Amino acid sequence: MKNARQIVNRLGLGLVVAGVGVFGQPADTDGGLMSLRNRHIFIHEIARPAKSITGLDSIDWSPVNNRLLVGKPGRGRSGYYTVWTTTPEGINQQTQLNDWENSGKVHSGSATWHPKGKFFVFSSQKPRVPDAMHTKPLIGWHTDMYLANGEGYFAQLTNEKSTRKAPKGVTNPSFSPDGTKLVWSGNNGKTSTSPWQQKAMFIGDFVQEEGKPKLTNIREFQPGQGRNFYEAYGFSPDSNRILFAANMEKGSAWHDMDICANDRRERNPINFTHSPGVWDRFATYSPDGRKIVWTSNKGMEVPFRNRSADWRLLLKSELWIMDADGKRPKQLTFFNKIGHPHFTGQRVFLGDSAFSPDGTSVAVILYTPRRGHEPESEVVILKLGEGRPARIRERDPKPEIPKIKKPAPEPTEPKGGKKPGSIIW
Repeated sequence: MKNARQIVNRLGLGLVVAGVGVFGQPADTDGGLMSLRNRHIFIHEIARPAKSITGLDSIDWSPVNNRLLVGKPGRGRSGYYTVWTTTPEGINQQTQLNDWENSGKVHSGSATWHPKGKFFVFSSQKPRVPDAMHTKPLIGWHTDMYLANGEGYFAQLTNEKSTRKAPKGVTNPSFSPDGTKLVWSGNNGKTSTSPWQQKAMFIGDFVQEEGKPKLTNIREFQPGQGRNFYEAYGFSPDSNRILFAANMEKGSAWHDMDICANDRRERNPINFTHSPGVWDRFATYSPDGRKIVWTSNKGMEVPFRNRSADWRLLLKSELWIMDADGKRPKQLTFFNKIGHPHFTGQRVFLGDSAFSPDGTSVAVILYTPRRGHEPESEVVILKLGEGRPARIRERDPKPEIPKIKKPAPEPTEPKGGKKPGSIIW
């Protein structure tokens, strides 16, 4: 049976695809791909970076520095998640928390770039909390939010008291496009019928006081009536909406989630998918705000039994696309469909995703099963194009890596330079 890596290689894992030299860099196109009707948008290439990016559970793609920010276990036997950066080609993979006093001692992840691309926020397990399971980034019990710049600067943004019976925490923080607000999801210290306890979303103002970052005016909100699951995915490019997944209906199970949006005043929730019994999760806006991609098991529903591990053992899902108003949904990938060119030969489900800066590619986390509850995961990059591709060309899985365009130099530092461990805003 073919595994996912063999299939992805067979489908053409070249870094040089039609119209694109390096992943994420602007191509010679009219820029109108996202203006097309969804029925005209197809996967034209399924590419895996020349140097694989594996073991991760979150991903973000900066439009400024064209680097991926991922959460994945660190090297060694500890297994603690940490924050890494890499190019979309998988080159120059670097850990970002080595200079931190808690590095290698706690789980850290759910990282996202600031719009300027100079620093990022992430969630991290409280020190000395003996709960290696629930403190993982996507669960986020007993965690706080930090800001870092990858050069030794760290600032703690939240510090909530958390207990085993009433956990609090942070998952999926995301900046507004202008960098003045942060939205995130997590536990609010209340109980629930969900194995993850009660979830909520939060929004706060990101400010600087005496040169130090700070969160102020933090508000909690819980759209809908389910309140067993919320996962925030960030602001729309015009900042008017917040994209999230939630079980909106009263009495619905935590895994009966829909893709939704709120206006930034936390009112008037819009349910885009409204699909009872379907797992809809991991949504993201296209850079121009015209489309939303998300993962769904629509048509492949499985009988979850409301236990926390069931979804890893049973889930199959694919990537879908819809208009920003929720209309004209369309399935993009067919990794689980026997006989389809995307077919991997085994059960697959998809996780977090991020658009390339030019809006023509989507980096998505692909999970494949293995023994135990922890599946294997890796990044695949889906090149989108207009019209159904006539064929998928065979490519050398290890092509020559194009040179990466260097970013513009930073402004000259004031006389005397910056102090070690400081951050330039």
